[in-house]
Amino acid sequence: MVFLRLMRRSSLIISVLVLILAALVGLDVFMHALRQLPSISQAINATSTTTMINTTSPKLEVTCRVWNLVNVTLSNGSYIFISVPRETPVYLLSKAQFKEWGVSSMPPVNYTWFDDSPGVFVVALPQGDYEVAFCGSVNVTLRVFKYMAMGVAAYYGPNYGNLTTDAVMGIFNITNANVEWSTGTQTLGFSLQLNAYLVVKYSGGVVVHWVQDALLVSSGQYWFQAEMDVTNYIGSSQSLMYENGVCVSGCFKTPMSGMLIITVNTTKYGVVVNYGYALFRLGNIRLNPVVHWVAHQVIPIPNATAYLITSLNPGPYYMPMDTELVIGGPGNSGGVMFRSLSAQLALYYWNGTSWAPYPVAYTFGASTGEYAVNVSVEPIGPASVELSTGPNNYQVLS
Repeated sequence: MVFLRLMRRSSLIISVLVLILAALVGLDVFMHALRQLPSISQAINATSTTTMINTTSPKLEVTCRVWNLVNVTLSNGSYIFISVPRETPVYLLSKAQFKEWGVSSMPPVNYTWFDDSPGVFVVALPQGDYEVAFCGSVNVTLRVFKYMAMGVAAYYGPNYGNLTTDAVMGIFNITNANVEWSTGTQTLGFSLQLNAYLVVKYSGGVVVHWVQDALLVSSGQYWFQAEMDVTNYIGSSQSLMYENGVCVSGCFKTPMSGMLIITVNTTKYGVVVNYGYALFRLGNIRLNPVVHWVAHQVIPIPNATAYLITSLNPGPYYMPMDTELVIGGPGNSGGVMFRSLSAQLALYYWNGTSWAPYPVAYTFGASTGEYAVNVSVEPIGPASVELSTGPNNYQVLS
């Protein structure tokens, strides 16, 4: 079967099985399972530091022939998300500062915020109108928001460059998830999403798709679901069973631990995208370490080149093409607030020989429309985090 060609790579199968044989129960065992991956056994023990994203750099004294100007309005409690794919000066100016500057070829002397390096920035400012000014033909991405999905996300590879792979994996361990409220659906719930971008190159051009493999929890039920390009439903594992009034299948219980995985391979028939999951533990029951495929999707473009990409360059939805394992609302751009939450997440990509953590990770994902409120994220290792209740903290992890 063409669907299984990628998984026939013996080294990939061995790495997955080594991981899922370690049933995840609590933080200590979660970290033990991560150490089973040979490529990161030493890195997991390294001390990780957290740096605020909105630190500023010294101002460059350079002239600019063409300034790009974007007006943004921030309400109370709002942030501005800025993604810059390559070096260029970016300024945030108040109305008074903008008027004083007058869009000269010289950079402004007075400004509210500035940075000239590539990367991802989240800036907190008082409510009001601001002008964003950046120099040259650079695909700078801007978004005003109050909340985003929280977890672990990668926006670029080494030296701010693109990172490509044919498989991404998210590991999760949820020991407590008590929802206070949620929006987007009629019932209380939340989602844990593994989101990525798929590039397909062929003789006729290039197309980019957004792909999602998600754990959905709603009204005490859970299931896994695959989507492409937001509204294109691919498949689901939803199956709820009761015997004598007792739930025997599809009921959400904690601790719940497992993994989400998306792989891609090319064949002469087209590009194949595989959406899968494995459960290690559900409540007091330890489960067989088996990867279940929710769906196999064929994109009928024969002899194409396809890969998953992590890039600061904007994708089809005008946001950077990040790869993320994040918690948000149950769907339809909804949100969730937890009364209590305890979970660990880790994000990995296949580097050709083994699973590796993303080299730089952040506490939030910008690609999904769902969001989380009162979720604090702290690092526990490379591209590995612990989630609990607390103010949302938009930070870089490494």
